[in-house]
Amino acid sequence: MKTSLLKAITIAGFAFLIAIPLYQCQEKPTNLGAVNQVAIKPVPFPTNIVPGFKFPEDTATIINDWLGGYTAPYFDTVQIYQHAWGIWAGLTAPSGQSWMGQELLVYETWPGITDIQAMIENNKFVSSMARTGRVPLSRPNQLEHAQRRAKAGLSAIPVDSINEEGSDFWVAVSYDPTAANHAVTNKLLSQSYLASKVRAGEINAIPAFPNTSITIKPSFLVGRVSDKVVKIPAWPGPPNPAANFPDTDWNSWVYVDMTQTKPSGKSVVPVPNGNPTPAQIAAATCNLGDFIYYRLDSVAAAYLNKQESSQGVKAQAGDVALLVAMHVTTKEISNWTWQTFFWAPDPNNPPLPSDAVAAAQRPSQLSAAASHYAVSTTYAMVRPNQPITGGTNTGVNAVIGYNPYLEPNLGQLNDPKTNPNNLSPAYMWGVQSNCMSCHAQAYYPANFIYTADQYVDMRNPTFFNGTVQLDFAWSIAQNLVR
Repeated sequence: MKTSLLKAITIAGFAFLIAIPLYQCQEKPTNLGAVNQVAIKPVPFPTNIVPGFKFPEDTATIINDWLGGYTAPYFDTVQIYQHAWGIWAGLTAPSGQSWMGQELLVYETWPGITDIQAMIENNKFVSSMARTGRVPLSRPNQLEHAQRRAKAGLSAIPVDSINEEGSDFWVAVSYDPTAANHAVTNKLLSQSYLASKVRAGEINAIPAFPNTSITIKPSFLVGRVSDKVVKIPAWPGPPNPAANFPDTDWNSWVYVDMTQTKPSGKSVVPVPNGNPTPAQIAAATCNLGDFIYYRLDSVAAAYLNKQESSQGVKAQAGDVALLVAMHVTTKEISNWTWQTFFWAPDPNNPPLPSDAVAAAQRPSQLSAAASHYAVSTTYAMVRPNQPITGGTNTGVNAVIGYNPYLEPNLGQLNDPKTNPNNLSPAYMWGVQSNCMSCHAQAYYPANFIYTADQYVDMRNPTFFNGTVQLDFAWSIAQNLVR
């Protein structure tokens, strides 16, 4: 991700295009320094936000009714989308807690991966967790692994550096309390534990997560507290034909009014590179409140600066983390359900990998900000759905779903020599990927092999012998402790 990922616009340079009366600022962030606060306690996932929503849903209902067993050429996408939106409504509901004067959503109270690491190392349990501060933001691991593959000659396409000065793209990983408790109790992030389960010529696995488990990976762009307006890339949909697609190639920008003076909930028309007219910029401008966001405190800013020591403009308290996307997975079926939510300029008509049918299923219980996101789902690797083992890539169709701010820039995922795609040799790019297919390959010792969409047999001895399968959790492979 290059410095173009998020651009600041000074108020002087922007005022002649759009007047911004600063006295109308609706948000008054307070106490952003390192002061004493009540500790954050994990809040259970609420299941009563959307009428008719059930969680966890019966496995048989998802497999047999929504996915049509293992024979249906089409899925009941309406039911799947409605379920995904119910999950989103629960995640983004108010938690009843706050931090530094800012209301916390349910997902923001959950243990982060660093919390889980610490609990495993210190023999503590989730019930005793009381985090002081939000989950810290980190660099996306998959982009680092993609860079290594490119440098090793395993990808024909170079991957943009995520370590360049001024890069403002960050992620976090959190588990709901039941998933966190399972990980801590079984020491799933312990390298010594995983190593003890490795057997030559055998396929072993960690204890499966309970069916109430939810894991998330929110993705953020961070804007400076001094910026009155920021310009960010807005996902335009995948390229045709499919190719590596970093944000520098999107040619699609929106302006975020950090002073909250624009009408909320409007459809935004992104502008291309070049010199847009005042009318184009006005149409491309939205409110900060059209995003789920939070302001960094001094501890969170220092954590970012520690990772980005070469950064020219240092993060500071008051900087704004804009949620641009979130991977969400639930253990309601053996292979987990997968849904990705991403910010859409026009949430009523979102681009692929979402669609208007998905948008039409949004429940009224969503907040204004949460309803400005689109959803993409992958509840199966291919269509018709295939069994966990003994399935096929013959006579099936792709099921595509990905985070537009992460996977499109992973370089070439498949090639015939080092990582063939058994569904089709044409599938090799992040915009052709499927969360379930890729996470199926999470195992220890990790090889960090990613793939575009295809069916993966979970008992394939050629691929999995001598490994410990991690129940689709790349977050375990990437965050091991002693």
